[in-house]
Amino acid sequence: MKRTILFLSLLLTVAVASVRAKTLVAYYSYTGNCKAIANALSGQIAADVLEIQPAEKGLKYEANGYALGTQLLNAINANPDEASSYPTIDPVSVSLDDYQNIIIITPLWWSQMAAPMQTFLFNYGAQMAGKNVGLIVSSASSGISGVETDCKRLVPNGKYYSKSLWIRSSQVGNASSLVSAWLQQINFTDQTQSDAMRIKVSDGTNTIIYELNETSAAASLYQMLPIEVAVQNYSNNEKIFYPPTAVSYGADCIEGDCPAGTLAFFSPWGNVVMFYGAASRYSGLYILGKAIEGAGHVSNLAGIIRVEALGDTSGIQPMRADNGQSASRSYALNGRVAEEGRPGIIVRDGKKVVIK
Repeated sequence: MKRTILFLSLLLTVAVASVRAKTLVAYYSYTGNCKAIANALSGQIAADVLEIQPAEKGLKYEANGYALGTQLLNAINANPDEASSYPTIDPVSVSLDDYQNIIIITPLWWSQMAAPMQTFLFNYGAQMAGKNVGLIVSSASSGISGVETDCKRLVPNGKYYSKSLWIRSSQVGNASSLVSAWLQQINFTDQTQSDAMRIKVSDGTNTIIYELNETSAAASLYQMLPIEVAVQNYSNNEKIFYPPTAVSYGADCIEGDCPAGTLAFFSPWGNVVMFYGAASRYSGLYILGKAIEGAGHVSNLAGIIRVEALGDTSGIQPMRADNGQSASRSYALNGRVAEEGRPGIIVRDGKKVVIK
């Protein structure tokens, strides 16, 4: 059999997801109450935290009987389907494809969702379709049903948890216990646990996500990461790459027909195969998993491949410091802020560091 190798210049990133569905906490805070709630929540679950900020700084929404805040809400209510109706927010750097759980923390303004958070959801709500969506609302005294209505209008196809959490301004000091009770009520832990290993393949334009099976070969590939290799064309139905170290495999490996979207390992040559066309069963060709998103993009992949764990926190965007600048922080491998005095592996400013 002949293998033809094409080296192209595009960078391809292949990432492997770990054992839990990732969670994003998105919050907007005007008085500081929602920021305190976000900190209380992120201290109890593994999550990336995204702060939403208005583009125009220093505005006093509550001045003159909340005149400006009311003006912003009225503009949205008049034309809720027009982007120009929503106030501008700072750009955000987030790929919602990376998250299955999204928790929104927002203030209530006159029985409605705060305008800056409405902007964020107007821009990104469609990308939250099919994802688990939770809502936490802070207000002085008003009920939160209007905010829930706004959220479901802006994220109409989200899979909402069984109830939202309302934390009154007077209760923020007790946010940790309130959040803990809420997480139990919505069975958050039970709904987010997963034993699946997933591989994300992306060249910046085309993205494919594979779910691996539980065979020894799949586990061996997963455990050798990170690696960098070249993706290669073979025949008219597959892309391949050669791991730098041998994939180990045992009697549990599965041979079988390989429909388009199958990920496999060809043991005689030691290469991993990404099928974009169907292939028949072949001796020594072991199935590793299947594409669950983007199978049609496999044929377009090219270049040097970087294979890394999706749970590697080198991709985490740090929260802003109190002065509005990006804070230099270290993260443990579960995504939480690391205690640098403790032994282990952390990620500091995008680089792995071993603390002894």
